[in-house]
Parts: sequence; structure tokens; C-alpha cells
Amino acid sequence: MGTTTKVKKRAKIRFLFPLAFLLLALCSLLLSGCVSYKNQTRKITETYRAGEFEAAQKMLSDKARKKAKGEQRNKGKDALLWRLEEATSFRTSKNLEQSSELFAGADQMIRYFEESSPDIQLGQEALSAFSNPANIVYEGWTTDRIMVSTYLALDHLMLGNSDQARIHLNKAYQRQQDAVRRSARRIEKEQEEIKKNRQAAAAVQDKAVQTKANSLYTNLNAFEPIANYVNPFTSYLRGLFFLFYASDSGDLEVSRKALEQAVSFVPSNKFVKEDLALVESLLDGASPSKSITYVIFENGQAPYLDQERIDMPLPIAGGIYPISVAFPVFQVYPWQENSLRITAENLSERTALVANMDSIFATDFKTELPGIIARTIASVVIKQASSIIANQALRNTGNEMAQLFGGLAIFAAQTSINIADTRSWTLLPHDFQVCRILTPANGILHIAETRGNQAATLRLPNPHGGNLVYVKSVVPGGRMIIWSRKLP
Repeated sequence: MGTTTKVKKRAKIRFLFPLAFLLLALCSLLLSGCVSYKNQTRKITETYRAGEFEAAQKMLSDKARKKAKGEQRNKGKDALLWRLEEATSFRTSKNLEQSSELFAGADQMIRYFEESSPDIQLGQEALSAFSNPANIVYEGWTTDRIMVSTYLALDHLMLGNSDQARIHLNKAYQRQQDAVRRSARRIEKEQEEIKKNRQAAAAVQDKAVQTKANSLYTNLNAFEPIANYVNPFTSYLRGLFFLFYASDSGDLEVSRKALEQAVSFVPSNKFVKEDLALVESLLDGASPSKSITYVIFENGQAPYLDQERIDMPLPIAGGIYPISVAFPVFQVYPWQENSLRITAENLSERTALVANMDSIFATDFKTELPGIIARTIASVVIKQASSIIANQALRNTGNEMAQLFGGLAIFAAQTSINIADTRSWTLLPHDFQVCRILTPANGILHIAETRGNQAATLRLPNPHGGNLVYVKSVVPGGRMIIWSRKLP
């Protein structure tokens, strides 16, 4: 009888080993499927930074089509983000018509999110408590929403659609005005939801947990804060537009206020101050006496979010559990200091900073950070508490096989959904710079990087009046894209 029992036990062990191996393989498969946004876009980013803009655009269009399933009903969880990236890639490929069409689609999705009830948004947040946070529908950072309107205005401005440009610049301004109120309301609602779960609330409020989580974000202190979600470049562009496309003194007053706001963020930028002085003189009844050519430089690449795991002692179900928690961390590309030297006949100027997108997104991210940390910790606590209950139930069965398979399945599920949400619009620039110079009589403008070796000579579309020249470069020394448009 004893021999038979031993034989059965050995047979059971031989049977369990391959099944355990199979289940561990399944765990690995689950983990491999949970790829962060940064890893999903790695190849596209490398292609884009290499100056192969058309190839990057084709890759993004292909990806966007696959990701946009259910987009018409606003159910494609990443649909907005891929649309933003795709629209930017068309823009960089100098296809402004397609770019504006795609940005218009993104704007429509954002309007849907803006008009949705906070209860719908909270339902999405609740979903993250039981799954990967990246499964929440991406509704765009405040930075995204303002930049969508800004890019739509730029596209239409360069295409000669000034009426559309006016509409989108006003919308960008309104989004800046609404951002503070919307953010405060959403944060308040999130805090209320977390408080409803006692275990999650206790972990979120634990000082040791908060200190350890906040240690990941000390780099944010290096960025100059931008108040009230204002994008100084959007303000400057709006000021410039209402200066040149003014139909009455009311438009000039809009220009003055927008330029005042831009100056308040970049008081050392002489070009913005000269434009403010110009609009003030026009409001006083003066007439413009000189033709000016403006150069806008869109430089570098925006920050991105990466994932970092840290071990945290989380208070759960009356005990302390050391758990590896995945957080999104804020990262920037190095060596992006670049500018343009603009030469026209015997005049030479250098572009000056008007908006640092690293600081703008850092401010946006920092404002959302308490909520990001709270949601991440609450999600892990709720899932871990569920696992503790499930494991206890398995132990109570006394079935070794059930305990093995159940334990591995719980581990696989826990690990595969403990992934940080690293989604952000990565093809935005590092910064925006501006320059103004007297339009040369010969109509020739020379443009050269100060850090790279790229240079171009441009024949201005309006040699006897105002011009807008737009230059984009992603990497110093890399490919440079140039648009130009005459101003009225």
C-alpha cells in the first residue's frame, strides 16, 4: 500500500512539473504582451530622430489604423494619442492638408472628452484599479489639448485659411482658461473615489509610501513652473495673428493682451517685447513703417514617460507587503540646445526662446502627480487585497494542484497588469523660438543652425512686405524642414 502511494505521488509530481512550466510560460507571455508606450514607439522615434520623416509617417499611419478600432464611438483607448502622433508626422512631412484633417479628428475626440460627464471619466479611473492603468482611454494631457488647437491654427495659417486659424487660436485660449477649473474638479473627484476604499486610502496616505514614491520625481524641480497651464508660444502666436490679421481695434486689443502674457513668461525676449511695443503704437494711432519677416523655430523633441519599478512596503489587510510597483517617470532628451542664425543682407539675428515644452509638460505632469501616485498605489493595493483573499480560498481547498495553478495564475495576472501608464504625445518639440528681422530688399533670407551644420537660403514669398518663415529641426545637424508664407 505504501509503495502504491509513493508511485502515485511521483506520477503526480511528474505531471505537475510540465504543467507548472507551461503556466510559467503563460506568465511570460502575459508579461510580454504588456508593452509600454515608449517601447511601442521606439522604432518610430528612432526613425523620426534620424530625419526619415516620411518613413516615420508611414509607420505611424499603419499603427494608427490598427489602434483606432472603435474610434468613431470614442472607445479606442489609444485612438487619440496615435492620431496626434500621426498628424504631427504628416505635418513634419510637409503635408499640411492631411495634418490639419487629422488634427481636426483629434480635436473632435477631445471635445467629446471635455463634454463628457465626470462620472464617465471616473468609471475609466475605476477600471485601472483592476487592470493595467494604460487600459484607461487616453483623453490627452492639458498640454495636448492646447497644442492641438495651436497646431490647427498653424496649419491653417500656413495654408492661407486665416478664418480657421482665428477659430483655433481662440479655442486654444479658451482651453487655457478652462484647464485650471477642469483639473481642480477632476482631482477632487478622484480623491473622493479613493477615500471610499479604506485599504487603498490608508496606503495612499501612508507617509513612508508617499516619500518613497515622490523620490522618483525630484528631477521635476529642475524645470521652471509655468502657471495656470499657459503655453507662452500659443499666447505669442495668438498675439502675432491678431496683430497682422486685425480687422478692428478690438483685434489689436486681443493681440496686446496675448503678447503681454507672452512677455510675462519670457521678459528677456526682445522680439516679443518689440511686437508688444508695435501693437501698442498701432492702438495709439501710429502706422506701421517697416516690413518685418518673422521666423519661428520648432526645435528638438518633447519629454517622454518611462517606467520605473520600486519596492514599496504597502499596508494591506492588516499586514505589510513588500510589492514592486511600476510608476511612470518623466524623462527628457539630452543635448537639445540649438537655435538659428538669421541673416538678411547686412542684418543678423538669432532666434530666442519663447516657450520651453519640457517645462510646460513638466508643470502639467507635476500638477497631475498626486493623482498619478494615488491611482497607482490604490490600484496595486486593491489587486493585492483581492489576491490575498483568492490565495486564502485556494489554501482552504487543500488541493495542491489548485493551489499551484491558482497561485501561478494570480502571480501572472498581478504582474502583467502592474504596468505604468507611459503614454504621452512624444512628437511635440523641445521648445519654440522666435526671431523678427527687417525684410531684405533682395528678398533673400539665410538660415543656419548655431549647433548643427544645417543651413538654407530662402527666397521670401513677399520681398516687399511681411513674411512668416517656419523652421522645424528634431536633432541638431539633422534634417531641417522649412515653410514660408507672406503676411498681410
